[in-house]
Amino acid sequence: MQLIYFDEVKFQPNTQPFYWLAGVIVNAESIRAIEHEVDALAKECFSSSTLCRETEFHAADIFHRKHNFRNWTDPEERIRVIRSLATIIGRAEGVRRVYVQIDPERMVGADVEHKAFIFFVEKIERYLKDVKDVGLLIGDRESGSLAGIFAEILSRFREHGTPYEYGRKLERLIDTVHFTESHLSRMIQLADVYVWLLQLCNKNETGRPQLDLIKFVREETELLRAHRYKFWPTEGSWIKVDKSDRRGPV
Repeated sequence: MQLIYFDEVKFQPNTQPFYWLAGVIVNAESIRAIEHEVDALAKECFSSSTLCRETEFHAADIFHRKHNFRNWTDPEERIRVIRSLATIIGRAEGVRRVYVQIDPERMVGADVEHKAFIFFVEKIERYLKDVKDVGLLIGDRESGSLAGIFAEILSRFREHGTPYEYGRKLERLIDTVHFTESHLSRMIQLADVYVWLLQLCNKNETGRPQLDLIKFVREETELLRAHRYKFWPTEGSWIKVDKSDRRGPV
């Protein structure tokens, strides 16, 4: 079985130009070894590897010196932690990666999160078909929008397929979308770091810490080489319409 842990970065006008939904795919048999690696880093950072809020990794908290990292005054040390997590996620073996990037500014009257989830599960389904396996989706319960939207609509997709002319029937995603608190799952924490690094590497950053981290991700990891991905709208899908026209992209 393949377990798919996923998280989001929300669209924020003038700050974050895209909506991101991304996940790490791990064979169930490989998870414990990956957890051991993250636990070892937690032991180094917090003197404990117990799963709790006090040993939780969140990329934004690490980078911006918040919560568990508020006393980490040395930016190089915080970047080192993110680099260690990026290395685990970005290895060619053991972890597979998938993401959807949506540009809300080019959409008219569309539900961004709903659309992203449609594309995301289609990409997951295709991957599962390629590896001839089944998969289970696991998200962060603290992200209220994900929990409220995705759990119900997945069952509709499994029964009727995704709602497009060339929609995909979901035959390999099983059960529902499961949610857990991020501090209780090292894999959810890796999904958080993954989607945060994706959005960072797609920004026009100018500061040294950001540029150094982006350079590391691009040159020293496989993180940006996703196994499945989707950008939307594309030039081919976009219809230039007046704002009063609610048809939007096709």
